[in-house]
Amino acid sequence: MASYYKFAERQADSFVNWAEIGKGITDMIQTEVAIREQKKAAIDQATRDNLKKVAEAPVGTHEGLNTWTLNYADSAREAILLQDKLLKQGMLKLKDYTVMRQNLNDGTDELFGVVKNFQNTYKEKRDRLISSDPKNRSQQIEMDLMAYTEQFSNFSKSAAIIDPRNFSVNVGLMEPDPENQGVMKVGKQIATTSFLRKIQDTKVDYFDADVAADSISKSMGKYIRATIKEINSLQGKVVTKEGIKNSPEYNKIIETALKGVFSNPFNMTSILTENLVQDEQGRPYVSSVSGKEGNVIQLKFNPATNYYEPELTKEQKDAVVNYMKELIDFRIDDVIKEDPFNYPTQKKGEETPSGDGGNFEVKKQGVKNDLINISKTFKQGDYPSTVFQPSVETTRENLEKLFSSSPSTSAKYKVKTMATDPEDVKSKNLVVVTDNNNNLVVSYDITKVPLSLEGRRGFDVDVIDKVINTEFERLIPGSFLNTSGQQSGGASQFNPKL
Repeated sequence: MASYYKFAERQADSFVNWAEIGKGITDMIQTEVAIREQKKAAIDQATRDNLKKVAEAPVGTHEGLNTWTLNYADSAREAILLQDKLLKQGMLKLKDYTVMRQNLNDGTDELFGVVKNFQNTYKEKRDRLISSDPKNRSQQIEMDLMAYTEQFSNFSKSAAIIDPRNFSVNVGLMEPDPENQGVMKVGKQIATTSFLRKIQDTKVDYFDADVAADSISKSMGKYIRATIKEINSLQGKVVTKEGIKNSPEYNKIIETALKGVFSNPFNMTSILTENLVQDEQGRPYVSSVSGKEGNVIQLKFNPATNYYEPELTKEQKDAVVNYMKELIDFRIDDVIKEDPFNYPTQKKGEETPSGDGGNFEVKKQGVKNDLINISKTFKQGDYPSTVFQPSVETTRENLEKLFSSSPSTSAKYKVKTMATDPEDVKSKNLVVVTDNNNNLVVSYDITKVPLSLEGRRGFDVDVIDKVINTEFERLIPGSFLNTSGQQSGGASQFNPKL
């Protein structure tokens, strides 16, 4: 009895509830099956949603666009079904499947968005380009980039394609297949949908050079005043603003200010295409994506930003900097025009330099400065211009306007050309300035006048210098000028009446 009792006890201690274990295993398998079924159902639902999305590809009244879009929709549908097939056959990992499906979804959304928004975006960018509001205006490069992407929306010459390696969506330009006559194939020019969308969404604003020049000139005007005052108080000298503006310190301050302004390189391209428009050789400034000929502004694609960045040449940078310096100079003249010279206080009983009751040389320079400032107000449309122009008659009219604007020269000088005075002027390229007694003051061959703004401005200063020297020669004969006539830009062909 004892032996049987002990055996029964061991049986009780080692008993395993196989029914409970079996139920747990069954539940685990059923849970795993349920999870797999849920994943499969989710994948199948996502597939149905994606197929529905591509089936609802945007269509409109443009037959070419409709065909282009529907062709892509067919490709996308085949790609979706292929992904599902490879996954279910175990030939594609779930992780890879998820990445590829996301690439396809994102690319499809971007592509359809680009197609839907293209016409509206194009109109918006065109309106920005021609806007008269500097704050709402674009520069030409924005429109050039939009026009560049337009070729990818030329539905007869492009195709939306799916990269079989990762299922990303691109748009490629079609080109003839040299091995199959009459057949078109996708060429090397391929753009991602994200890039096309970036071009649509990104704005390249117009840079208001006038506002920037206003800001810099105000601070520089204060600097010039303070410097003149300091030099006068220490040395008692006559100091002109031109003397300060030609100093290394002044130029260093200007260059530092401009570095801040041009930290955005698109500010420089705006000045090239919107303000300068063309270089000294008369070549228009154009971007490399425009396909136009001229002084080309190189735009280089930056993968980090998925956008283009300008790479300017030294000559292009110099042209921009010189333009801004001219704008600043012009405004500084206005800022300190009430006191262009800082006259030292004359001590009691001290003789004046000329003996005529005033600083004669300073007065003469003051009159020149006044006329130079007036010459800088000449404009061509909305842009700064000069008195001297490539046209003989336009130059004549501008000179007459300039001389009539100052009491020192008004009604005292005549401007002649072959068209107005054929008996006196024997060349169609010549512009002649005389006094009222028909004495030659100066003559210019208009073909020798530079095309650049800076070069023409030099001629403006030259004619002002010679005319004012002539005027002050009459006040104190023999002091400043030989009155036999001055010639610039070529030999005179003027026959003065005796």
